[in-house]
Amino acid sequence: MRCLVIRHAPAESGPSDAERPLSAAGVSLLRQVRGPLQALVPDLDLIAHSPLRRARETATVLAEVFAAPLCETDTLAPGELDRLSAWLATQSGTVALVGHEDDLSYWVCHMLTGLGGRFFHFERAGACLLEFPGLPRAGGGRLHWLMSPEQLARMARR
Repeated sequence: MRCLVIRHAPAESGPSDAERPLSAAGVSLLRQVRGPLQALVPDLDLIAHSPLRRARETATVLAEVFAAPLCETDTLAPGELDRLSAWLATQSGTVALVGHEDDLSYWVCHMLTGLGGRFFHFERAGACLLEFPGLPRAGGGRLHWLMSPEQLARMARR
C-alpha cells in the first residue's frame, strides 16, 4: 500500500472551523501543485478526505486531475487519526489522504518510526508519499519523498 498524504490548502476564515472554505490563493496553489503530484503519483485508487470543508475542497480540486473517486472519512478529522491505520487496512492500492495539521505530521512520523512526536511540519498543500510493505502499521512505513508546496510548484514551472 502507498499513501499520498496531503495537508489541505490555505483556507479563509469561516462561520465555524468545520466550514472554512479554501481561499482563492489556496485554490490557485492547488492548481499549481496537482500536476507535479500526479507526475509523482500517477495512479491513485482513492482520494480520502476529512469531513471539514477545506479538506473536502482540496480533495475535489485534486480529483480534477486524478481519475480516482472521493471518499469522506471521519478518521481524517482533527483528533481522530488513531483510527486511520485500521481504516486504511480496509483499502488497497494507492490512497491519497487529505487532512489537517498537527495530526498528519504526527501520524506520518509515527508510521515511519513507531514513536510518538514528530520531526517535521506539513505546510498547507504540502505532501509526502509513504509505502507500506503490508498492512499500514506504526514503524512499518517507508518515506519516498516529502515536499513543500513551493517545491511542488517549482516542478510545475520546469
